[in-house]
Amino acid sequence: AAAKNLYMGQPNLSKSISKLEEELGVALFDHRKGKIELNDYGRMFLSSVDIAFAELNAGVQNIQRMYAASQYMLSLGCNIRGYLADRLPDFSTAHPQIGIRQLDCTTQQLVEHLLDRSINLALSNEPLSDDRINFRLMGSKKYVIALHGDHPLAAKKAISFGDLRDATFISRFHLDSLRQACQAHGFLPQVGYEIQSTDLVYSLLAANRGVAIVPVVMGCHLIATHPDTAICIRAIDGELPPVFIGVGTLKNQSPTQAVSQFIQFISDALLKEEQMVRDLGYGYLL
Repeated sequence: AAAKNLYMGQPNLSKSISKLEEELGVALFDHRKGKIELNDYGRMFLSSVDIAFAELNAGVQNIQRMYAASQYMLSLGCNIRGYLADRLPDFSTAHPQIGIRQLDCTTQQLVEHLLDRSINLALSNEPLSDDRINFRLMGSKKYVIALHGDHPLAAKKAISFGDLRDATFISRFHLDSLRQACQAHGFLPQVGYEIQSTDLVYSLLAANRGVAIVPVVMGCHLIATHPDTAICIRAIDGELPPVFIGVGTLKNQSPTQAVSQFIQFISDALLKEEQMVRDLGYGYLL
């Protein structure tokens, strides 16, 4: 009956029992009147096996629960200051079942956190140079000049860095990059305001307190959210590296559902932003 329940022949079952008893060094069964029964050693061994299988099953269930929970946890590192402020709330609204843990990082910290698995997705404005990381460029945008319509430079369709020699800068742009671009034209920028708040940038531009170098999407967003504004944007006449955004994941780690959904969310958001720029008549700046 035991052989039948195990879907194996009696000879094979007998061989397996003999091999097990040989490994243990004791007999597990007594043979009485043509019957085979567990002895004390056998009963003790069976009890231990039952406990081991119970622990194994508990381990399997724990792993399955952990995996299921991890599928809906986004551990996100980002080196783009201010980028997630408006986007994470929209993502949470669209995917309320996903928990979010977010860290502000340098580029090097993004690499380190991915490798030690403290984050499962990196959002970066520069490549993550490590052979163990997959980096995917999601999109890039040009920088533009945002300024008040009454500013003397607003009459120009494109503004060169030479034109900005006497301008006051409202800086959200990396100061080192701004200084390098201006120094290439023989002057140092006059930075009147160094800030991170988008609302404050808008207020200063609306008050005609200076000019700001911003990604074209940000400039168009200021205009779209304040349709009666006097703020306008102009192309930069000269070479200035575009701002870009990419995502990094570990090569040997399958993306969770949360990671896949966030990457798709960013991809969709970038397409919507491009359409906004075109709808406002600034498609030539993309």
